[in-house]
Amino acid sequence: MTELLGIPYSPWSEKARWALDVRRVPYTFRHYQPLVGEPALRLKLRRFTGRVSVPVLTTDDGQVLADSADIARWADGRGEGPTLFPAGREAEVLRFVELSERGLAAGRSLSLVRLLQDKEALVEMLPRGLRRLLGPLAPKMGAFGVARTLRKYRTANGGGEGDRRVALGALDELRDALAKAPRREGDGPRTLLGELSFADIAAAQVLVFVEPPSSGLKLGAASRRSFGNPELRGEYGDLVAWRDELYRAYRGGAKG
Repeated sequence: MTELLGIPYSPWSEKARWALDVRRVPYTFRHYQPLVGEPALRLKLRRFTGRVSVPVLTTDDGQVLADSADIARWADGRGEGPTLFPAGREAEVLRFVELSERGLAAGRSLSLVRLLQDKEALVEMLPRGLRRLLGPLAPKMGAFGVARTLRKYRTANGGGEGDRRVALGALDELRDALAKAPRREGDGPRTLLGELSFADIAAAQVLVFVEPPSSGLKLGAASRRSFGNPELRGEYGDLVAWRDELYRAYRGGAKG
């Protein structure tokens, strides 16, 4: 059975899950635990130095795919449903994949800094059993993990204001692209290429760090508070509304 290793609250994992779900490809989702799960992940990837991350898909014929776009391409050749990489338009899809990666990296840095200031959110980052075991030390362990993630995924933007500029640039670029996108006939959300594709799935995740979606990602109340940015929610409410409409139209099969 095909297995997807990912993190339930990660927008990178959500991109892969959504692609598999919308193509109706059967798979089992397995929760990756940062730190404790890393040795097994390195063994799976045969990568014993450098950075490793999820999502990682292990197919029923033994392939191992370690990138959400590669997982989406694999899903596009199986199952049935919307074509994720329309013929002749891969370059356009990849433009929005790059926008997604750029915006998400900056947004993650900003949200993790906020999360470090929220003890309740830090506790939510830990598995339930570990929370009970650590008791009052749980926030410190959560802070250790979050600080480690910040170091691991340090951007080249200089942090702080640099990350904010990059995040806003990605959001503005997405808004501009949607304004130019062809209008659909009848009901349904506007899509970047005229029909749902991986471009929409990838680009929609940039909004996670403005306001997380109500479905798809599993986030506790405090973590949701730290992920979101009320200031940007007011400025980019139109994009949040587009993302939410996209979820309602195409994400009904989200797995828990």
